[in-house]
Amino acid sequence: MSARSGTAVRRVVVVGGGTAGLMTACAAARAGWRVTVLESSRHPGGRARGPALGAHPVTLGPRALYKSSGWRMLRRLGVRPRGVTPAMGAARALRQGDLVPGYATPQGLLTTPLLSAREQLAAARLLGLARAAPGLAPFTGEQWLERRLPSSRAAETVFALMRMMAYVGSPAQLGADALAGRVAAARSGVLYVDGGWQSVVDALLLLARRLGVDIRTGARAVAVTAADRGPRVRWAEGGDEREETWDAAFVAGLTPSGAARLLGEPEPGTGPGLSTACLDVVLDRLPVPAVSLVYGVETPVYLGAEPAAARTAHPQGAVLHLARFDDGTPRSATDNRKELEQLLDVAQPGWRRHLVEERFMPRMRTMGALPHPSRGGLRGRPGPVTSVPGVFVAGDWVGGEGILLDAVGASTRQALDACRAYLSAED
Repeated sequence: MSARSGTAVRRVVVVGGGTAGLMTACAAARAGWRVTVLESSRHPGGRARGPALGAHPVTLGPRALYKSSGWRMLRRLGVRPRGVTPAMGAARALRQGDLVPGYATPQGLLTTPLLSAREQLAAARLLGLARAAPGLAPFTGEQWLERRLPSSRAAETVFALMRMMAYVGSPAQLGADALAGRVAAARSGVLYVDGGWQSVVDALLLLARRLGVDIRTGARAVAVTAADRGPRVRWAEGGDEREETWDAAFVAGLTPSGAARLLGEPEPGTGPGLSTACLDVVLDRLPVPAVSLVYGVETPVYLGAEPAAARTAHPQGAVLHLARFDDGTPRSATDNRKELEQLLDVAQPGWRRHLVEERFMPRMRTMGALPHPSRGGLRGRPGPVTSVPGVFVAGDWVGGEGILLDAVGASTRQALDACRAYLSAED
């Protein structure tokens, strides 16, 4: 029986059991609602999971936690991830196939031989003052860098740092407001999470179960439609098709096209998403222990070794995550893998003799939709309210704040607020 028929407790359903779905479910349960999660896969957590790589649990691809909107949302829920701050001063830059001293710290930036003194000061000023602002919305990241820096060399050098933060291969792909906001988020601090991102998933699952959330795996939502007493959800589970009406529903963490299909809506004009080629490697030891973080300057590649304090995968060895970020140019999976292996050859020569396990993901979804000035930038993204009464969306392509987990945290909060207003109006 629904709340409108006299029951005090609202019944809500969350479609999607990834990070967005679990955060939404926990926040909704904290609000006093009775919550059910429908997750199509066998395991909740989505891309944040750390599935086994051989005998070792290893996070899917490179992943860091910024102490900004997403982190604050986790802490509001009572989930307090611990981790290690990466040693950015030891980073190396890959330039024209060679490793050179990195410049990912203020001191490194002001001493790097890759830039002149004038370029160094302009780069430091930009990185220190960047923030998301409405005035940046009409510009791409590329245009913003060109306007603010004295040379194309400086723009390329600075974007090599920003690429690590935004997971975007080219500054032309992303709006300047989103890119500047990500730089501002990075200034708040970053962690490599203890136990990998699976520990965040586990903490959310533990909290959800303590709050009485019913998590159903292998439950694939088919349609969400309007009904007299609230949204009706149809889903397939255990070979059967089921249907139920709820007081409210959240669609969390799906792609824009996936959410549109579920709701029977036209596909939103959010533009293309983003995928990254990732190579996860477990070694019995690092051939060159001093090289644990490498970022490409003119090539969109990255290598990061999990710090020993945060590693869980191999007690004596090392776990490395490599990425070839999509820069909009057509490339084959074979070419991407070859480029990542070449990066390993440069950073960790002889690594093949120490190989324990490896996992290559040719196209791991990184972002549901790229906020671009042609679509209004961050503020042009759809809000959490859908055309189906009582149905709300959350995810990294929803709302006007942040990208990646920051957008997830902000849109989750906005979707919960919109749902509260909707349910109050229905009383």
